[in-house]
This record gives sequence, C-alpha cells and structure tokens, in this order.
Amino acid sequence: MRRIVSLLLVLILAWSGAAGALISPEEEARLGRRILAQIRERAEILDDPEVTDYLESIARRLTPWVGPRYFPFRFYVVKNPTLNAFALPGGYIFFTSGLIEEVDREDELAAVMAHEMAHIQARHVARRMEVLKRLQLATGAVTLAGLLLGGGKTGGALAVTSTSLALTRALAYSRAEEEEADRLGFEYLTRAGYDPGAFLSILQKIVRHRWLLTETGPNYLLTHPAPPERITYLETLVKRYHRAHPSASYRPTDPLYLRRIQVRVKVETHDPGLLVMRYREALKYSPDDPMLHYGLGMALARARFFREAIKELRQTVRQFPKKDYFRLDLAEVYFRAGYYPQAREVLEDYLSRHPKDTWALWILARTYQEEHLWKKAWPIFQDLAHKLDNFPDFHYYYGYLLSQMGREGEAHYQFARYFNLQGDTRVALYHFRKALKFLPSDSPLRRKIREKLQASPKS
Repeated sequence: MRRIVSLLLVLILAWSGAAGALISPEEEARLGRRILAQIRERAEILDDPEVTDYLESIARRLTPWVGPRYFPFRFYVVKNPTLNAFALPGGYIFFTSGLIEEVDREDELAAVMAHEMAHIQARHVARRMEVLKRLQLATGAVTLAGLLLGGGKTGGALAVTSTSLALTRALAYSRAEEEEADRLGFEYLTRAGYDPGAFLSILQKIVRHRWLLTETGPNYLLTHPAPPERITYLETLVKRYHRAHPSASYRPTDPLYLRRIQVRVKVETHDPGLLVMRYREALKYSPDDPMLHYGLGMALARARFFREAIKELRQTVRQFPKKDYFRLDLAEVYFRAGYYPQAREVLEDYLSRHPKDTWALWILARTYQEEHLWKKAWPIFQDLAHKLDNFPDFHYYYGYLLSQMGREGEAHYQFARYFNLQGDTRVALYHFRKALKFLPSDSPLRRKIREKLQASPKS
C-alpha cells in the first residue's frame, strides 16, 4: 500500500528558516533536485533524447519572452496514459506521455509548457512549497510525488485521508495564481508566434478527459483548477487578441515531425505487439498512409522484428524524401539490428547535412563503439557530455567505452552517474568511491565526487 517513501518528510527536513518567508531560489533549486531524484527512483521516465530535444525546441521559442529566469527549464516525460503536466521547484517541468500523444498540434503542447513556465516564473511553485512547509504534515504517507504522479506503479496508492486532502488543497494553485499563469503564459505563447486558441483547445481536452483521472493516474485538475470562470477568462483573452490582431499569422510548425514524436512516445509506452496488430489492421483500410507504415516499422523494431521494421521504414523514407529525420530513424533501427556498416553509411550522410544533430551523433558514437573504433567514438562522447548529461544510457556506454580504453577512474564516475539517474543511490555511491581509488590526485573529477558523497545521506 505504501510503496513510496514520504517525499513530504524530505521536503520538511530540507527546508530551513522561519515559516512564512518564501523559500529562496537557492533553497528551491536544492529542493527541486531532491524531489527529482525521488521521482526518478519511483516513476518511469521516458529517456528518449529525441523527445526531450523536441520539447527543448519549443522552449527555445518561448524562453526569449519569459524574461530573467531564476532557473534553467528542464523537461521530462513520465510514462503515464493520463493527461497531465506539472512543475517542480527549481525549473523542472514534467509532461505525461498521454498528454503528448493527445495534442493535435505543437501549439497545444507549447500552451501547456508556457503555462507551467509562468507558474515557475511567478514563484507559484515556491509558494505551494511554503504552504506545505507551514502545514507541517511530515507524518503523512501520501507524498508529494504520489499526488503529482498518481497511484499504481508510478506513484503508489493514495489513501483518501484528511492528510491527503490537506496536501491536495495545499498543492492546488489558487484561482489568482491560475489566472496569472494563464495571462503570462498567453503572452509567452503569442509573442513566440503560436496560436493563442491552443490554450483553450488543450484545456478543453483535459476537462473532457476528466474520466481518466482515477486514483491510478495523475490528476491535472487537482493542482490546476479549471472552473468555468477560467475557461471564460481564456476565451476573453483569445477574443481580445484576435480583435487587436485581425490579420495575425502564426509561425509554421511541422505537423509531420510532431506525429513522428508521438509515434516514438507511443512505441516506448505501449505493448509493441499490440501496436503491431493495430497498425496492420489500420493499414488494411489505409494501405498508402506513410505514417501508419512508420508506426508499424517503429513498433516492429521495438518488438525486435528488425528486417520487417527496416522494410517499413524504407517505405516511409521513399515517400518523404525531403524529411531527413525519417532517415535518422532508419539508421537507428539499422544500429539496433546490428547492421553497423549500414547505420554508419546513413548517419555519415545525414550528418553531412546536419552536423550538430545530437541524436545522430549519439547513434554514430555508439556505432563506432560497437565496431571497436574507440578512438573515433571517444571524441564524440566528449562533445556530447553536456548535451546528454541527463540521459542515463549516455553515462552507461561512456563508462563502458572508458573502461575499454583503460581509463578506470573515469569509467567508474560515469557508471556512478548512470546509477544516480536511475535512482539507485547505493550502487552510485559504490562507483563514486571506486572512482576515487583510480583517479589521479590532480583529476578535477575528485572534487565533484567528494561533493556528491558529502551531499548523500547514505555516504
């Protein structure tokens, strides 16, 4: 019943200072890191850099209009079929896979992101944490992570107690805060060139999916109230904008790219065997639909039917010769199938046109690694270290490469980072200590490791 250790207790112990004072940005950042670690340990995070990069591309359009920021924004996708998004202290913004699958256009996803950014910028998240702090509900088994992530495998079952109800009320943004987030988010959205009507359409979708919000799923409407007054307010903002900008045009987006991302999310969060059956059934009625062939190819690859997957993806590439990103997916499947020369050929050609593409560089580095071309792989791993810092597999394979090259201290450091991101603190600490035994005395990594060990309650 109580599978989640209480994050609320962590929150209370993490805070210092007099009650009533809004926590500082520094406190908020520390608190966010601790909650993020707990969520990583207990939730299923979709670690797909292509999906994360897509979210970051939306953020790059929005952030110039946000103004000075307390924190950089970081984005995560939780594997959950319900429609939800929430912000943590410190600038962390989470989307559920269900929300990403449900949007009809990029503008709707941008609207949700802009709203969550506004909550962070207006310090609403910090205020919610301060309310929890004043309530002093450290004995509650219903945790912040449980309320945000929902019950079941993701968040643990939630008991309907006076404590849980009090926590729910404390986490819920006030009407004034929601209105401010809507107003600020609306401004970010329109100034970035997105359609303001997306604010209304995505909120209406979430309200219509209210029936999905059971105790096994996260409840957007618990923390983001959507009374009729809020919808009316958004309708007023949209009408006012259209009156002021009767000839407004919006920056174009690539709907095909969104569909590609949605397929990637679907394939990673649903049973691939069932997806193969559904795509094949759909193709009986629409045999020429290239995106159905794409979905079938990706589902077949996830089910490890690589030859059939490659056949389907080749068909998608032929039908979209100007959409290079489908070639990247084909290269990824070549790599996963162990067809390394074919993967390398496609990737090197692709990178001649897109030399800074992170995902292509990552697959190429892994291809070189599997071909034992370690001297070719190593510089690419070094270049990607910052961009893929939050991608667990990067650290695992970087550690493996360094071990193959005889750099044992650095290898253990990368393995420690991998297990940290996987939420396994005990094994991470083991590798941090092993790294100290191998690293030279002048290695800059030694200071980072000591800081990690000192910060860990288990050290």
